[in-house]
Amino acid sequence: MELLTDLFVSELIGKFIVDRSGHRLGRVRDVWVDSENPFPTVRGLIIRHDGELKVIPWQDIYMLSRRVVALCVIASDVHFEKVSKKQFCTSSILDRQIVDMHGEKLVRVNDIKLAGDSNGVHIVSIDVSLVGLLRRLLPRGWVRTQTSTSWLQPRFITWDMVQSLTSNGESLALRVSADKLAKIHPADLADIMENIGHKERLELFGHLDPETAADILAEVDIDIQVSILEQMDQERAADILEEMEQDEAVDLLSEMREDDSDQLLNLMETEAASDLRELLEYDEGTAGSLMTTDFLVFPEENTADEVIQRLRELAPEEDYIYYLYVVDSVGRLKGVVSLRELIIASPESKINELMHTKVISVPAEEDEKQLRRIFSKYGLMALPVTGESGEVIGIITVDDALSLKR
Repeated sequence: MELLTDLFVSELIGKFIVDRSGHRLGRVRDVWVDSENPFPTVRGLIIRHDGELKVIPWQDIYMLSRRVVALCVIASDVHFEKVSKKQFCTSSILDRQIVDMHGEKLVRVNDIKLAGDSNGVHIVSIDVSLVGLLRRLLPRGWVRTQTSTSWLQPRFITWDMVQSLTSNGESLALRVSADKLAKIHPADLADIMENIGHKERLELFGHLDPETAADILAEVDIDIQVSILEQMDQERAADILEEMEQDEAVDLLSEMREDDSDQLLNLMETEAASDLRELLEYDEGTAGSLMTTDFLVFPEENTADEVIQRLRELAPEEDYIYYLYVVDSVGRLKGVVSLRELIIASPESKINELMHTKVISVPAEEDEKQLRRIFSKYGLMALPVTGESGEVIGIITVDDALSLKR
């Protein structure tokens, strides 16, 4: 069997198949491949013969080239085969989207490269460049005369970096480890998630740890969030919810069926579930529904040094230390200190000496129109939410404020 080492599937499709005597049997319609090997092996070619699609097995093929496909038998001796479930058609790969780990984006399979060795002919790589698409669409040979152009160069991803396909070619993604996926920015991964099919989305999500999955879930459309969690193992879904910001988890749970959200809450840790259940009681669009109960307050008798030591122990998220809220012995809001003021203060200074007493706060029932006005007017990074007795019950960050509908 002879094969050009850089033969592409696009160069095979449409080629005449001739038997040993030179008689034309038809044109190549597709290539059938066995996916069990690391580099899938070509098992036959599809042609339309006597009015129906048939597979010419590999054993009857003598030569593949850009001009012609030659058989080693005469037409009457071709051993036509039925399609096996272990085989798939290369047309099921073309135009599919995969995750490009290097460019952190979706790319499209525009062509498929074949190469031969002593064990047969295999898929060795996929071409995701514009060249691959032009090779399929433009007249034969045109691309080969133009590839000296700097911008018109093929770009290959080797097949060993692509996960095995199902028999119908539904699953196609780069073979990547969870740590590599975690290095992609959540916003980029979210873009990828929104542009692939539901099955591929669930498969990609399966590679992520709960913390990374939570970050990505917060970036995608709420309808996609719901569909992912509803189809996921419930214990894993509960783990992801625990890693989400409380206000984002509340938004997601409020969009789910009540039975589903209750089941997930029952699987979560008691304290986390209790906090979310409490937040779900607030009406949508109020400060209570937007706030998080993950916040930091400090007794007014603490010194600057004591507060800094406590911050080191807690290692809070950035969003929670825009401002440090000062409370009295029963938790009522008394003042606010910026992180800068705390750092430059004398270590022995009491924070009630450093704090600003004119603190802007809102009740849990405040509506989103007023919240937008407050954030816009005062340029706040965070806003405390207080209860009936003036105690701090939560905070709203500027990120949440920006998400408010206008």
